[in-house]
Amino acid sequence: MRPKGGQRGFPYSVSQSDPEVLYITAHTSSRDVKWYLVLEWSSGGRRGTIEIKDGGKPFRTASMTGRPLYGYLPGSTEWEKQQPQP
Repeated sequence: MRPKGGQRGFPYSVSQSDPEVLYITAHTSSRDVKWYLVLEWSSGGRRGTIEIKDGGKPFRTASMTGRPLYGYLPGSTEWEKQQPQP
């Protein structure tokens, strides 16, 4: 993972009054991949990990080679056709 322009790098410090939203973009050029995120956290002397999944199932990213690309962007209410990234 790496931050995009203007975003803070890791590690993040958050609180109930100052949460952090992470936008994750996944790409694959030739595979159909199932994946999930593992978030390591600490608070005071406590530590743990959280698996972040898509409704209890792994996320899925598939190659778009030769296929139309659609995205559900933050703030959208529907899928929108996208231009493939090089």
